[in-house]
Amino acid sequence: MQPTDVAEVQDRLAAAAAAKRPLEIIGGGTKRFYGRPVRGADPLHTGGLAGIVNYEPRELIVIVRAGTALATLEAALEAEQQELAFEPPHWGAAATVGGTLACNLSGPRRFKAGAARDHLLGFQAVSGRGEVFRAGGRVVKNVTGYDLSKLMCGSFGTLAVLTEVCLKVLPRGESQTTVAMLGLEPGHGLEAMIAATKTPHEVSGLAYLPEGTPRPADLATFPRGALTLMRVEGPPPSVAYRAGELAKLVKGVRVDMLPEAVSRPVWRALRELEPVPVGQGEALWRFSIPPTGAMALGEAVVRQNALRGFADWGGALVWAVLPVGADPAALYRAAQAAGGHARLVHAEPRIAGAEAFPEQAPARARLHANLKAAFDPQGILNPGRMANEW
Repeated sequence: MQPTDVAEVQDRLAAAAAAKRPLEIIGGGTKRFYGRPVRGADPLHTGGLAGIVNYEPRELIVIVRAGTALATLEAALEAEQQELAFEPPHWGAAATVGGTLACNLSGPRRFKAGAARDHLLGFQAVSGRGEVFRAGGRVVKNVTGYDLSKLMCGSFGTLAVLTEVCLKVLPRGESQTTVAMLGLEPGHGLEAMIAATKTPHEVSGLAYLPEGTPRPADLATFPRGALTLMRVEGPPPSVAYRAGELAKLVKGVRVDMLPEAVSRPVWRALRELEPVPVGQGEALWRFSIPPTGAMALGEAVVRQNALRGFADWGGALVWAVLPVGADPAALYRAAQAAGGHARLVHAEPRIAGAEAFPEQAPARARLHANLKAAFDPQGILNPGRMANEW
């Protein structure tokens, strides 16, 4: 099933609700491994809902159908020297705008520019009842009452099918440079990244790759050792000055300035998780934590036999590849002890019934169940994706 307009989506969801027939909502299929496996559902492909409805570069907004390829939207924005500031990962050439928002995926610039949900101004969707509804608007101040835009982001298609979205866009940096510091131990690398955030130099990327972590192709010939990366963007004179000041943060280490031709593909590779490929018998975990808890989490993950990983968002996001048999409950506890949370993103082979999300506290679980009942009372949308019950 691949509807081409909102009326077809409405008809098919209404029929599925009446028959209590579950549906798996699929955009480009690039995020199907993220979250729990959907149980016994017919596929509903949203790729037919494609195209840019309205783009107003001067107003910094774009309205696009949810099945539009993310690459298509980014190319249109780049032609106007604009971009999606939250730097969404693709995780596959077929990635769609709707799927990216449904998973609330944000790339390396998230700690500065905000998450995907912060750039979704409004949307149109079809609920599990087969009802078309809109929320939000073309500007942030139009949002009144419940902010459903933020609710849809991160719901993994369990509440409604996005059909059209209005996004805030921003000017693309004229140039960029990345300051690369070689050989810092994890604690010192974290300290350097935290120090960079306290400067006035508007750093837009902060990542730490431990020694032995696979590197992006553009850094393959770089000397061995841990890498601490700091990105700055903007007018060339400003970028040169700010990069030079950041290079002075740490004494006694080798510091290289990666030019734009190298910097852009390096951050693209980090966005697409190239340093943490997942092989057979391995699982990729995502830990979102305060940077001050990164060291404690790192030690706990190492005790769980971490195979490789890296830190993004200045230490607030840690990606770690672990054996498939690593205890999820122990990892959730480690993340909670560090002040954050964890998710299982990808496992090979995929573990049926694996807990991609930690068990919710009773009060929060009731809130989630009530939301599901309000939007999808028959439980037809992506059953099992986020919890056993829905």
